[in-house]
Amino acid sequence: MTEKIHLLFENTYRSLADRIREDGYAATSVTGAYGGMYGRDASVHALCHVLRGDYDLARKIMEYTVDYHNQHGFDYLIHVLDPAHRNPCMKCQADATFFFLHTWVTFANTAPKTDENKAFLENSYERVTIFAHYFLQNGALDNPYGLLFNQSLEHSRDRSYFQCYDLLTNVYASQALHELAQLVAETDPENAKVWESAAATIVKGVHNFLVGEVDGKKMYAELIGRSQKSIDANPNAARRDILGFSWVNLAPMSCDWYAADPEMLENTYQAYLKYGYVEYYGKYQMLDSFTAFETELAPAAKGTHVLGKGLAWEMMYCKKMGYTDRLQELLIFLEDCCDQVVRESWLPEGGGSDTGNQEHAGWLHIAYQAVASNQ
Repeated sequence: MTEKIHLLFENTYRSLADRIREDGYAATSVTGAYGGMYGRDASVHALCHVLRGDYDLARKIMEYTVDYHNQHGFDYLIHVLDPAHRNPCMKCQADATFFFLHTWVTFANTAPKTDENKAFLENSYERVTIFAHYFLQNGALDNPYGLLFNQSLEHSRDRSYFQCYDLLTNVYASQALHELAQLVAETDPENAKVWESAAATIVKGVHNFLVGEVDGKKMYAELIGRSQKSIDANPNAARRDILGFSWVNLAPMSCDWYAADPEMLENTYQAYLKYGYVEYYGKYQMLDSFTAFETELAPAAKGTHVLGKGLAWEMMYCKKMGYTDRLQELLIFLEDCCDQVVRESWLPEGGGSDTGNQEHAGWLHIAYQAVASNQ
C-alpha cells in the first residue's frame, strides 16, 4: 500500500467526517451536485464510521435520521432528507431502509456499551421495528417469487428508476432482517421470528428466481422488472428478466451476504470480468457500471462509467478471495485517477463526477479499510 493511496483515503475520510453538523445532518454532496442528505447514502456514511471505530460520528448521523423520521412520521427511509423540511424527496426505495437497518445492527453489535450508545439503541428501537415491518406489512413480499419488491430502484441501467425485484434490495432485506432477528432473539422473540422467517423467504426467492446461466455456469441475476423509461414509453410494458451485468450483481459482496452461494458468486464475478468491462483512461480494464444487452450476451452499449460503490465492492471481494493482482490493479487505478478525494464515478476518456460523494466515498473507504486490514 503506497503512501499516496493511504493519503487519498485519509483525505476521503476527513471529507466524510468534517461535513457532519453538530445535529448529525451530513450532506450527500460537497460539490453541490446533489442537495440534501440522501437516506441510503447517509446509512453508508454512518457504516463507514462504525467500521472505522468512530462510533460517536456514526451515532450522530443515525440519531438525526431517526429523529427526522419520528418528527415527520415517515415509516420507511425516505430518499432525501431536507433539514428545513422544505423539499424532502419521499420517494420510496426499499433498499434504502434496509441499508439503514444493516448499519444500525452493525453499530449495535460493535459499539462500546457507553451510556450514550445504549440510550440511542433503546430510543431508536421503536423506529427500527417500524422500518423493519413496513414493507412486510404493505405487501412488498406478497408475490409468487418470494422476493421483496422495490418500486423505485435507482439504477445506472437506462439512467432510470426500476419497478422490480432486484438482487441489491433482496440481499440487503434478507441480510438486515436476519441480523436484526439474531440481535433481538432473546429480547424481542416475537419480532425476531417474523424477521427471520421473512429473511428465509427472500433467500429462497433469490436462489429460485434471481439466477441465470452464462457459459454454462449459474450466476446471480440482476433483476426482474421494468424501468420508468420503459413504462413512460409504454404503460403496459411487461416486466423482463435482466441477467446483468451491473454493480447490482455485486451486491452480495458488499455485505458479505450470509446466504450467498460461493460458487454462484464466483461465477457472477468471472462472467462480469469477461463481458462487463471497458477500458478506462486508455489502459485500465475496469468493470463498467452496467452493460446494456440486445440479447443476454451481446453487448449493445458499454463505456458509461466506473461507479465508486461497484469498484469498492469488487475490491472487497478481491481481498476476500485473495485476488491480489486484480486488487493491485484497482488500487493503481484509484491512485492514478483521483486527486485528493475519491469520486462518485469515472468516465472512460477521463474525468468523472461529484468528488467526495457521500455514498461512494463511504463505500470506497469501507473497502480500503478491508484491504488494509491484516485479517
